[in-house]
Amino acid sequence: MSAVVDPVRSFLELERRLEREPEGTQGEIARGVYLMTPRPRIVHGEVQGNLFAALRLRFGWGEGIAAPEWLFVVEPEIRSEENLSRLVPDLAAWRRSTTGWPDLNATPATVVPEWVAEILSPTTERFDRREKMGAWGAMGVGYVWLVDVGAKRVETFANVRGSMVPGPVLAADAELAAEPFGALGVAVARLFPG
Repeated sequence: MSAVVDPVRSFLELERRLEREPEGTQGEIARGVYLMTPRPRIVHGEVQGNLFAALRLRFGWGEGIAAPEWLFVVEPEIRSEENLSRLVPDLAAWRRSTTGWPDLNATPATVVPEWVAEILSPTTERFDRREKMGAWGAMGVGYVWLVDVGAKRVETFANVRGSMVPGPVLAADAELAAEPFGALGVAVARLFPG
């Protein structure tokens, strides 16, 4: 007689393991798949900060604005028990008028973001492109950007019925203009140091 595996119970066990991991490492669960990765390289953080700054400058808090439409967060933890996932994107954004904002004092967030960006690195690229992309689609994230530091480009994806479908690929010499934000008035090359 074979035992029946309860996927939610397995997910909860993986979460307990995740919470015991040492400082300096990052664990994630994507649709039941567990991955531990080292902290990213400095260039990763530079690109992440540049993208955050461009978005925050265009859509964040400004003079005369009581509360912006978009909330941008660096490395929030997002949990979906339904999709057996607990993920940490490099950047995420919630839109007040569509997804609503998550509770700013709770972690992990359980409100699915409208948009996420992953800064690709050699140690995470495969997981970001496969397991995490599938999890983002299943969770209902509207848009995903993969920022490729080595190729100096931004790959865009939109959610179509739970699958992330490739959109425009923005090369270094292009303007950073893609859904859901439109044109940001910044060249893609400005995201990358050097």
